Order: sequence, then C-alpha cells, then structure tokens
Amino acid sequence: MKIQRFSAVMGAGVLAAGTLALMAPAAHAAPTATAAPKGGCWNNGCTGKSPAAYCEGDARTVKSLRLGPAGGANAILQLRYSPSCEAAWARLSSASFDAANAKGGDAKVIRNSDGKKYTCRVPKGKSSCYTKMVGDSGVTSYAWGDYDTSVHYYRGRTGSY
Repeated sequence: MKIQRFSAVMGAGVLAAGTLALMAPAAHAAPTATAAPKGGCWNNGCTGKSPAAYCEGDARTVKSLRLGPAGGANAILQLRYSPSCEAAWARLSSASFDAANAKGGDAKVIRNSDGKKYTCRVPKGKSSCYTKMVGDSGVTSYAWGDYDTSVHYYRGRTGSY
C-alpha cells in the first residue's frame, strides 16, 4: 500500500510541475544581429554604421527641435530611433547651406552613458545630413545641432531618449 500511495503522490507532483512549467512565461532572448532588419545590426553592433543601410525601415523621430528664428525659416534637428535595431542617430534637415556662411549646419548624436558621439555637416549645395548610429539599448542619447543663417547663429539640443 505504501508504494502505491508514494507513486500516486509522485505522479501528482510530476503533473503539477509540468503544468507550472507550461504556465510559466517564456524567457525572451535579446535580438541578434541576424534578427535585425536587412540582416543588419543590433544595439552596439550598429555603432558607427549608417542608419540608411541598416535601420531606417522602422525608424521614428523620438525628439525634435527647431533651430532658427520664431516664425522664420528653421532647420529641424531630430533624434531618430530604430526599435528593431535599438540604435539612435541625429538628423538635421531644412538647413540650406548659405554661401555667406562659414559652414553648413551640424548635427551630433551623443550617448549619455559614455559620451560616444558622431557628427555630420550639411554639405555645400545640400540641406540635410544624418549621423552614424550609436547603440541605445538600456541607455539614452540626445541630438545636438547648430544652424547659421548668416545673420544669426542657432544651436540647441533635444531631450534624451
């Protein structure tokens, strides 16, 4: 009798453990480089790479700022972010290069945790540029930019994301 009771108790214990295992939430592994869009990159594997080549597909503007006079022509500074790549970059647009200016507008993306940054400058004859990416998983970054209208010089930074 004792053997049958022990077997029944053990069988119930195994069944209960199996049920708990089925009910437990599955652990999620971090995405890998092969899971990123275009066979591209993920997080720090994106650092230093072009967003257009790897992560533009699901990118969104998470922070933005206008650089320029109120009600006038403004350059637009954006902090862009790709959720699938978990990477961020800066983009400066509507920043027409003026021949009277010493230079075109600049944009930088800066990672808060370690200061890693990339810069772009609007080339002559163009009106926009974007930086290379920084991995942004579990940390935040921001965009900094400047724009010279030849009358005034504007600069600013977005909030962090």
